[in-house]
Amino acid sequence: MTAFSPSSYQQGIFDFVRSGTGDGVVRATAGSGKTTTLVEIANQLPADLEAVFLAFNQHTAAELKTKLPDHVKSCTIHALGRRSLMQSFPNLQGKDPQSNKSRQLIGDRIRQLKLEFAAGDSDWKAAREYMESLLHFAMANLTDTKLEEEVAALAVQYNLIPPRDRSLERQCHREIRHLLRTRLDVLKEHGLYDYADMLYVPAVLKLPVPQYDFVFVDEAQDLSAVQLELVLRTVRDGGRRLFVGDERQAINGFTGADTDSLERIVTRTNATVLPLSVTYRCPRSHIALARQIAPEIEAAPNASEGEVFVIKDTALPEWVGRGDLVICRYTAPLVQHCLALLRRQIPAVVLGKDIAKRILRIAEELFPRGLHNWRNVLAAYRVTEETRIQRDAANDNEAERETIILHDLLDSVGILIAEVVTRGGTTVEHLTDYVTRFFSDDHGAPIIFSTVHKAKGKEADRVFILHPENMPAVYARTDTAARGEACVQFVALTRAKKELIFVEETRPASRGRLSA
Repeated sequence: MTAFSPSSYQQGIFDFVRSGTGDGVVRATAGSGKTTTLVEIANQLPADLEAVFLAFNQHTAAELKTKLPDHVKSCTIHALGRRSLMQSFPNLQGKDPQSNKSRQLIGDRIRQLKLEFAAGDSDWKAAREYMESLLHFAMANLTDTKLEEEVAALAVQYNLIPPRDRSLERQCHREIRHLLRTRLDVLKEHGLYDYADMLYVPAVLKLPVPQYDFVFVDEAQDLSAVQLELVLRTVRDGGRRLFVGDERQAINGFTGADTDSLERIVTRTNATVLPLSVTYRCPRSHIALARQIAPEIEAAPNASEGEVFVIKDTALPEWVGRGDLVICRYTAPLVQHCLALLRRQIPAVVLGKDIAKRILRIAEELFPRGLHNWRNVLAAYRVTEETRIQRDAANDNEAERETIILHDLLDSVGILIAEVVTRGGTTVEHLTDYVTRFFSDDHGAPIIFSTVHKAKGKEADRVFILHPENMPAVYARTDTAARGEACVQFVALTRAKKELIFVEETRPASRGRLSA
């Protein structure tokens, strides 16, 4: 076995942990060997220290258990919050989290509101989904729900679609504070809790949380406000924390993550910032492109030159093969080109069961009586929604952003319905059967199509960037939006280990231009 030979950046981090004081923030670029670095630190920690590695998901936590020494535990932040809940509310012992607690509470409230508001069925369905999203983001951001304008601001920030009835929309904003109180009462009285409660309740009630001498925090750039609040209380007096992340890959703001998480951590903890800038994944030619966005990224000493190609999307079926990853800024091109492969009997999937749910939600609303005349129905819905966006958007830039997102979703719906109808399908049930098989979360599929957001953390020898002209999005005109789009581009450019292939749209595109 080859002895571990640390880079100068890794050695600097080891020295800080061994001899330094206070907390640290490691800015780890894509493919920089952060897991190897953290495992080596864990091995160097004295065995009498209690340490924990807070992983971003269960898969990572389970994988780390096989690599970490016995005195270093690994778990998710949710698991940490659950332990806090169990200790403070003994009536929860032995009970599993509910997956539909929010839906049940909102459904109960909707039934009461129907006595006060004379809204149509579509408005009530919109109100239910609107409140579900508002509640999720209010909890993730620790929003002060006493202020109605703060709740309304969440809707703008996360591009939420309100019910058409303005008075019902405002009532939805007021309901969030009531729902937060109710969900706590339900937890205390009936022992019903969900995954959001695992974080939110310990944070807002300042419940005791398990504490350690040393805490590793992975993917720190994607922490939400409520996650950070919990993490900051996991260290004992005199203990230390090491946060690891990359602000260049902070692309999960739409889920409730704080896109300024690393800077906020540095400010709140007075942490020492430590670079980890050498990538062991990317060839030199790919790094040259990525450095236009992230000048700090460096090639490993033995990095290959790699290859970069530019092809037209009509040539994609001849180029793509088993083990390849195809990524795109938008969903509809993925759907279109994955279908083209499937028609040739080439096995492929599009990642994202959540995308399937959004598509089917639209289909169930528009085609309750079947898929006949679907083109006209979809076209009419597109016009109606465009009109609503123009009416309700905060400004022209926001209207453009919402319109592009709408078109991407409806284009995906149209492509899939056309395929199902061609195969003889006539009902939403036929569409549902096809769509649930078309979208998958099978990361081991022969050829994977993925949005850039879902490709974060993934890599492949050959990566195809489908329609790079769509990056950055044309609506990214504010500093915050432009920074977010730069992160999307950086993630796209740093997935490939050998070949990077730009797949240009055959017809002229209009959404944006990759600045590389």
